[in-house]
Amino acid sequence: MKDYYNILGVNRNASPDEIKKAYRSKSKQYHPDVNPAGGEMFKEIAEAYDVLSNEEKKRQYDNPSPFGGSFEDLFSMFGQQQRQPRRPKSPDTIVNLEITPIESYNGISKKMNYQVKTSCTTCSGSGGDKKICNVCNGSGSIRQQMGTGLFSTVVETACNGCNGTGYQISNPCYTCNGNAVVNKMESIEIDIPRNVDNGDFLRVAGKGNYYINSGFGDLVVKIVVNRVDGFEKIGTDLIYYKKVTPIDILTNEKIIIPHPNGNISVSLPTDLDTDKPLRIRGKGYVTQQGIGNMYLKISVVNNQQIDDKKVKKILKIISE
Repeated sequence: MKDYYNILGVNRNASPDEIKKAYRSKSKQYHPDVNPAGGEMFKEIAEAYDVLSNEEKKRQYDNPSPFGGSFEDLFSMFGQQQRQPRRPKSPDTIVNLEITPIESYNGISKKMNYQVKTSCTTCSGSGGDKKICNVCNGSGSIRQQMGTGLFSTVVETACNGCNGTGYQISNPCYTCNGNAVVNKMESIEIDIPRNVDNGDFLRVAGKGNYYINSGFGDLVVKIVVNRVDGFEKIGTDLIYYKKVTPIDILTNEKIIIPHPNGNISVSLPTDLDTDKPLRIRGKGYVTQQGIGNMYLKISVVNNQQIDDKKVKKILKIISE
């Protein structure tokens, strides 16, 4: 069992004010905004304060079992197992990150800004002064008997007086209004691997929203690959949309296609069908399963002035 007194640096006879003072001092020291490496310790400090600042939880912590041992030892005597309750995990915070098909092809380190709820530094994430909830008496739940006779049962629900925390804020923090969190803009560098696809997720531990009972959650980055500069990503294939003129087709002019590994020169077929994309083998995305292809989707536009030289060339082609 964790030594919450040692985590906060107080003795077992410390008063509530001494516990609160120690918590605020320690939490400021290890707050992630001040100490980026102190995330885990900050969670330990918050957990310790959550227990020692609550009269009912503190009483149970100080007196875990009237039988001189742990509850696990007691239940093992009867051949039963009981897991030690785990601290709830904070929910994930999901944000979108837009990238281009070329950035997916090469991989990239990309900076992103996002809004996150973080622990209020004024009250060190406590929300203010706490008192035991007068609705549930600190248990965090309400027990109600439902039904009658043989069909009755006892239902336990989260207390609506404290939202299941077991305490109420008697003197709310003026900065966060008792919510223990404030909105903040964060900036983070994300390493985007090669061939990442639309809808893929990247997880960054401990960079999500802060929750008073469970600490910082994870940041989950959802990749959005947009069609940009004529490029599109479909699976392992790289698609490029190219506009040509009737002159390009009649004169069989070579067209230059941009590619992440260097430009590609392509001759247009005389029987060009714009409904069918042109395939360039082995120029798509490189994956462990193989290499995709590049496809050219050709569209014809008539926005080119025809000079005398091209007119003569067209007439020669037609006469032949």
